[in-house]
Amino acid sequence: MSRAVYYASASLDGFDAAGLEPLGSEVPSPAGAVVMGAGTYARLRRQVEEDGTGAWDCPPAPVWVYTHHEFPGVDGADIMFVRGPVAEFAADIAASAGGGDIWLRGADLAGQYLRHGLLDELRLTLHPVVLGAGQPVLPSAAGRAARLLAARPSADGSVLLSYGFG
Repeated sequence: MSRAVYYASASLDGFDAAGLEPLGSEVPSPAGAVVMGAGTYARLRRQVEEDGTGAWDCPPAPVWVYTHHEFPGVDGADIMFVRGPVAEFAADIAASAGGGDIWLRGADLAGQYLRHGLLDELRLTLHPVVLGAGQPVLPSAAGRAARLLAARPSADGSVLLSYGFG
C-alpha cells in the first residue's frame, strides 16, 4: 500500500529551511511516484534548462504535477500534468506508485494533502536556527493531530522527526 510522505526541513520557528543541509540528513524511502505543484515544477524546469537533464532531481518514477499552466516535459521523465483538487487524483497516483511511497514536493501541496486527510507521514529535519520569516513548512493546513513515530538527533544539532497522521 502506498503512503504519501512529505520530506521537509524547518527552522525552529517553523519556516521552510530546504536550503540548509544537515550533516545527518535522511535518505528518503524509495519513491513509487512523485507529486508536486506548478511552482516546484517550474523551479526544476529552470534547473534543467540551465544545467541540462542531469539537474532533474526526481527519481525514475511517475511524476504528477498539479498545475493550471502549460509546461514542457523533461526528456526521459514520466510526467502527468493534472488540474483539479488533490483528492480527485489520489487513487490514480497511488496506483501509479505500485505500492511504493508517494513523495510530496512543495509545502503548499503537502498542506493540501494534509487538509484532505491524504498525508500519511511528515519526515521533518528540524534545524537549530531561527529564520524569522519565510514559507511555513505546512501552509494553509487544517489543524490535525500528529503522532511522533521517531526522533533522532544529528551531529550538527538538527533533529530528524517523523510524524504520522490519522
